Amino acid sequence: MAKPKQKEFGVGIIGYSIGRVHAHGWQGVGEVFHPAKAKARLVALSGRTKERVQLEAQRYGFERTYADWRRLVADDDVDIVDNCAPPYLHAEATIAAAEKGKDLICEKPMARNATEARQMLRAAEKAGVAHMVGYNYRFVPAVALAKQIIDEGRLGRLYYYKGSYLNAYAHYENPETPFDWHHSSEMSGYGALGDLGTHAIDMARFLVGEVKSVQSMSRNFVNSRPKKKRSSEKVKVDVDDLTVSVLSLKNGAVGLLEASWMTPGRRDFLAFEAHGSKGSLMFNLERLNELEVYLPGEDPKLEGPRNVLVLGREHPFMTRYWANQAGGFSWENSFTNELNHYLECLVDRRSVSPQGATFLDGYRNCLIMDSMVESAKKGRRVEVEG
Repeated sequence: MAKPKQKEFGVGIIGYSIGRVHAHGWQGVGEVFHPAKAKARLVALSGRTKERVQLEAQRYGFERTYADWRRLVADDDVDIVDNCAPPYLHAEATIAAAEKGKDLICEKPMARNATEARQMLRAAEKAGVAHMVGYNYRFVPAVALAKQIIDEGRLGRLYYYKGSYLNAYAHYENPETPFDWHHSSEMSGYGALGDLGTHAIDMARFLVGEVKSVQSMSRNFVNSRPKKKRSSEKVKVDVDDLTVSVLSLKNGAVGLLEASWMTPGRRDFLAFEAHGSKGSLMFNLERLNELEVYLPGEDPKLEGPRNVLVLGREHPFMTRYWANQAGGFSWENSFTNELNHYLECLVDRRSVSPQGATFLDGYRNCLIMDSMVESAKKGRRVEVEG
């Protein structure tokens, strides 16, 4: 009996920074999930710097390159537009791709604000195309295991959730770090909140549910940066370096969220804690194969928190990796898992939700960030719309 023909989707990626991570992830689908339900063919890569685009295209085997994302969107061989450009290009390019009938992936944050995110959501829904936002940490096995434990009610009634994303990204604690798009609200929408906090918000929504209201405080510590490296000309910085927010969750729990790129010593500290009436769990991305779990009463001999190595075949997503081997799962594998999930959902004609984040999730995320910005400016609690 002949084997069924593998479905193939042409992929076009806009942007080559996080875009190269996505390219690596697309390539990994066929290897890790062999025989995969579908194959991703890297058709086109676009970006603003010709030499860099060509270098990355050669590295990952793209068939062609474009200097203008519009040509990529118009390419008939591109079935999926994967938007990895900075946030100021998310809405225009993604909406244009939706109008061309392309299936969509957009990196986080989905947009510079909730207004743009709503427009993107409506365009995708109107076109009837698939859509996903790049919250790849949903596809880390330890995070997925935490989700299972919470959904099974093993923590009981949730009381308190704490989420953090802290680092010293590109030495942002150094005032001499040159200005780039991250430092401009016109280009990025938000600062540390959008670059890092958006992931912490998604983790909170994914694990424990919707946010009802926020009470926030933000600070900008370095208000100008050199225009270029070793330049005496300064450019104004108008985004947050730090945002902290107290959350009121719709399930009655209290939350705390913090995001900063000015925390020296923190390399990639995406962390969360969930505490309930029956137990607690804790996770830290810097130790991404570990989940700390406390479920009192399960075994009196093991009273107290225990560290679970999430490397066995019985754990989420681990059947395709080097199970039970130290270092059997790494950061880039989360993208492979995420993109394979997207392809399987395309083949099965179903939404990427609830495991993946849809444009509705991206829109809700932007609503929460908008509310945090408003709360910090007004110095009061703000209800999140919807």
